[in-house]
Amino acid sequence: MKTNLTRRLTRPSALLGAGLLAVSVTLSGCSGSDTEAYCDTLSDAKSDIDALEAGDPGAFSTAFEAFDTLADEAPKEVEDDWKVMQEGVQRIEDAFEDAGLAMDDLSEVMTGEIPEGVDLEKLQELGTTLEELDSEDFNDATEAISEHADEECGITLGEE
Repeated sequence: MKTNLTRRLTRPSALLGAGLLAVSVTLSGCSGSDTEAYCDTLSDAKSDIDALEAGDPGAFSTAFEAFDTLADEAPKEVEDDWKVMQEGVQRIEDAFEDAGLAMDDLSEVMTGEIPEGVDLEKLQELGTTLEELDSEDFNDATEAISEHADEECGITLGEE
């Protein structure tokens, strides 16, 4: 049975929001580690980030793990942008937890299968949370992170 949330999560805008989040989260960082180590880590995580941006719901878990590492290694130039991304990721993780849903369950939800024990009302809120991340601050941070990745690391995010 397809729920209203399933339709929301399969809409292009929801996937785009998830993709934007992925790109932005991947690039956000809070420390002043050297750029070379950050670029190496970003290069290793690029396929996970690109999969998330492409709308692969199975990529959330691995991409968010990569984001934590990237956030730790991000150079000062993108530190504030990473903070914005980290806040977005935390909101998503909190919404999943509140709904009783694991990141790895998202693929099932998108096909209309709701795992046992999931709070449907909270699941509806998850779709709203994803859509709310399409804000000016979040988009600006994503753009800054992407530009930095291109200019400093020679990595174009969102392209395989």
